[in-house]
Amino acid sequence: MAESFFEFHQRTTQARRSAGKPPAAPSDGHVDGKAPLTVTELTAKITRALITTIPQMISVRGQVSNFKIHVASGHAYFTLKDAVNCIECRMWDRDVQRLKFDPEDGIELVAGGKIGVYGQRGRYQLNVVWLHPIGQGALELAFRQLRLKLESEGLFDPERKKPLPLYPRKIALVTSAQAAALHDMLKVLRRCPWICLMVFAVPVQGDGAAGKIAAALAHLNKFAARLQIDAILLARGGGSLEDLWAFNEEVVARAIAASTIPIITGIGHEVDVSIADLVADHHAHTPTEAAQVAIAQWREAATDIEQFRARLSRAMAAMVQDARQSLRAVERHEIFRRPMDAVHNYRQFLDDRQRALSMAMVSRLHSSQSMLRERSDHIAARFPRFLQALRERISAFDVALQTRMTQRLTRFGRRVAADAARLACHDPRQVLQLRSEDLKAKAHRLERAASLDLQRRYARLTALERQLESISPRNVLERGYTLTYRKQGQVLLKSQQQIKPGDKLVTHFADGQVESVAQDTKQLPLFE
Repeated sequence: MAESFFEFHQRTTQARRSAGKPPAAPSDGHVDGKAPLTVTELTAKITRALITTIPQMISVRGQVSNFKIHVASGHAYFTLKDAVNCIECRMWDRDVQRLKFDPEDGIELVAGGKIGVYGQRGRYQLNVVWLHPIGQGALELAFRQLRLKLESEGLFDPERKKPLPLYPRKIALVTSAQAAALHDMLKVLRRCPWICLMVFAVPVQGDGAAGKIAAALAHLNKFAARLQIDAILLARGGGSLEDLWAFNEEVVARAIAASTIPIITGIGHEVDVSIADLVADHHAHTPTEAAQVAIAQWREAATDIEQFRARLSRAMAAMVQDARQSLRAVERHEIFRRPMDAVHNYRQFLDDRQRALSMAMVSRLHSSQSMLRERSDHIAARFPRFLQALRERISAFDVALQTRMTQRLTRFGRRVAADAARLACHDPRQVLQLRSEDLKAKAHRLERAASLDLQRRYARLTALERQLESISPRNVLERGYTLTYRKQGQVLLKSQQQIKPGDKLVTHFADGQVESVAQDTKQLPLFE
C-alpha cells in the first residue's frame, strides 16, 4: 500500500530530529558490530577510495607556491593553489631533471600526476609527473630564464669574448656527421685547401645531445696545445625550437664560455638565436656564414699582400729617393768638394795658436826674467848662496818646460798627420778611382764571358752545319744517286706508277741534268 502524505511527513520529521542529536558512544568501542580500525588501516582505505574513484592520471591547474628542491634527494615539493583551496605536491628527482624550465613561485601552470596519500603526515597530495606553464611554452620560459641568468653573470658581455684568429691554420668542426651543415661548411672551407680541418661528430638534437656537445668542447680545449686548434665552428641546420634545444642548455653555454679557443656558432637559420649564439665569440646566422667568417681574412689575403707589396715598394722608392737626395746634398757640401781646405784651415789655426803661445811664453818669460833679475839683485846682495840655488832650479824648470812644449807640439803634429791620412782615405777622388777599377774588372769579366759564349755558339753552329751538309741532296747525288722530276710541274717522281708514257722527264746528276721521254714498256721497240 502506498505511503500517504502524512505518514511521509511524520517519518521525515522524526529522521531530522534523530539526525540533529549526537550519536551515543558505544560502550565497547564497536560501531555496527565492527571492531575499530587502526590508523594504517584507515589510511589504506582512504588510499583505495581515492585510487578507485579518481582517474589514475589527472591534470590540475593552479598557481605555484613554496617551490623547493630537497638538496640531498633532488625531489621537489610545492603547493598548487587557487583563490579558495590548495593541494600539496611532490615531484621525484627524475621528473625534475626532465623539466625544461625552473618553476617559480607565482607561476600559473598545469600539473599532471597521480593522487596519493602520505600516511606519515596524514594528508593527501598530488604526485606530479610533468609541469606545463600556462600562457607560454615550457621551452620559451626556460629560454627566457636561462638567458636572464647568464646575462646577469656577464656571459654575454662583449668584453669577455675572444678575438677571432685572422689567419687560422687548423679549424675544428663540431657538428653531426650526417647534417647538411657539415657539407655546407666544407663547401666553403675547400676554397682554402691549406687549412687543416678536424671534424668532431656529435649529436645535435635529442636527449643527451647537450652533454655530448659540452664534452666535445671540453675535450678540444683540454688538448688545445697538442692539437694546435685556432678556432672551433659549432653549427647545425635549421629546425624547430625543440630541435635546436640542445644549444639552449646551460651545460653547452658554460662549455662555450670556458673555452680558451675562439668559437664561432652557426646554428639554424637567420631568425634563430640560441643561448650558444649569445655566449659564443662570434654569432653567424647560418653554418655557411660561420665558415665564411672563419676564412674571411684568408679570402682577402691576396689583396692584402698586393697592397702591402705596393706600399712597401712606394716606401722603398721614397727611402731610396731620400737617400739619393741626401747623398747629393753631401756631395755638394764644401768639405767634400775641397776636403784639403779644412786641413789647411786647421794647419793655419795651429800656426796661429803656436805663434800666440810663443809670443805669450816669450812675454811671460821676459817679464819673469826682469822680475827675477830684480829679485836676484836684491837677494844677491843679502843671500848669495840662496840665489845660486834658485838660479839652478830656474834653469832646470826652463829645460823641462822646453822639453814638454816640444813633446806637445810633436803630438799635435802627429794628430794632424793622422787626420790628414783619414781624410785622404775618404777623398771622393780615391773612391771614384776604386769604383772605376772595379767597373773595369767587371767589364773585363763580362767581355771574357761574352767571348766564351760566342765561341760556344760558333762551335755549335759549325757542328750543325756539318750535320746539315752530311744529309744535303748534293752530297747524296755525288754518291751516284739521281733525282727525276716530271718536267711539267716539276714533280719529284718517287715511284714508277707516277710515270705515264710520253711524259717528259728531267734527271738531275751531281754534275748536271738530262731530259728524256718515257716510253711504254709494253710496246715493242721499233729499232733494236
